[in-house]
Amino acid sequence: MTSMPAWFDQLSWRNPPVPVIHFVTSIVDRSIIAAGAGVYVFTSDDQALSPTNVKYVGKADGAKQTLRSRLSVYFRRFAKPNGKPTKHQGLEALLALYVANPNALFVRWAGCVVAREIEGSLIALFDPECNFKDEHRLGYDDDELIPADYLYDA
Repeated sequence: MTSMPAWFDQLSWRNPPVPVIHFVTSIVDRSIIAAGAGVYVFTSDDQALSPTNVKYVGKADGAKQTLRSRLSVYFRRFAKPNGKPTKHQGLEALLALYVANPNALFVRWAGCVVAREIEGSLIALFDPECNFKDEHRLGYDDDELIPADYLYDA
């Protein structure tokens, strides 16, 4: 991947990414996660986002769930890997990665009020292994910008 689309550079990602195990074991308090809408990405390392390290892209729409409440669902599941499986294929696929190597799963997020469109664009851009066909949605064109009032620092 040589260059990112114009809209990608508008996103203000949580940096540095946080090792998921730090949330699962309460080393890091979940209150650092934004209590608003946005998108989140699970990666296999703390490097720049790329098709090789992005494992899953998700969203919190802000109406029914915030980034904090949505990500907490994942952390609770990771804390109980032998618990009852969920119907969420992406979550269960991430769980398998986490169980295989708990220190090799990171999370970062960006605040936005058009999370659905940005999630679809990120899935199209990175084609993550833990996102499945039904999650692919149309988003922004490469040269299209996200309106500034749709973004916030998370």
